[in-house]
Amino acid sequence: MTTRILALVVAVACSFGGTAASATNLKPFDPVALRDTVEATAKELMVPGTMVLLRTPQGEFVFGYGTTELGGTTLPRADTHFRIASNTKTMTAAVIVLLVQEGKLRFDDPVSKYLSGVPNGGNITISELLKMRSGLFNYTSAPELAESLDHDPARVWTTDELLAIAFKHPPVFAPGRNSTIATPIMRYSVSSPKRLKAGRWPEFFRIACSGRLA
Repeated sequence: MTTRILALVVAVACSFGGTAASATNLKPFDPVALRDTVEATAKELMVPGTMVLLRTPQGEFVFGYGTTELGGTTLPRADTHFRIASNTKTMTAAVIVLLVQEGKLRFDDPVSKYLSGVPNGGNITISELLKMRSGLFNYTSAPELAESLDHDPARVWTTDELLAIAFKHPPVFAPGRNSTIATPIMRYSVSSPKRLKAGRWPEFFRIACSGRLA
């Protein structure tokens, strides 16, 4: 439920914020109505708290609802850290679509073209990663990861570390079925020095929200 309301907030922020610099004919919005809508939606989904930051030619709208945790009293702020979870899949997929549009990669490119050491990487395409049908082992199912989370839940894992866990295991099925290993590989692939200059991720996220994607 938290993911649903957060996805709504991100979508609204991208839709308005990304076009604010260039659009001059946007219809005015009612801040009170928007606040009431967010609050009503949060209550309907039983979300403990949410945060909206909206920038438009009319100005900036900031609204926090609820608390940062169940039973707490702290109101969410614009600088509050939220777990965005699977929303990273949408962001990563948007960047990949943009790169395809710019001719920097193709959906039918094999994963091995951008990242070596992937089991069956020569037969898994970028498209299959986007569809989460790579067949690669799901690193979140690895016992060593669960054990580490039990002992050190605050540990920050790198992409290389997570992929190393996944790649120790053979694929669980041939490409074409469901898997949840796509996102780390896609992030790694599109951020490869072969494809992007260092530090371009913020630029691509900005472009992804600016309306340039078909």
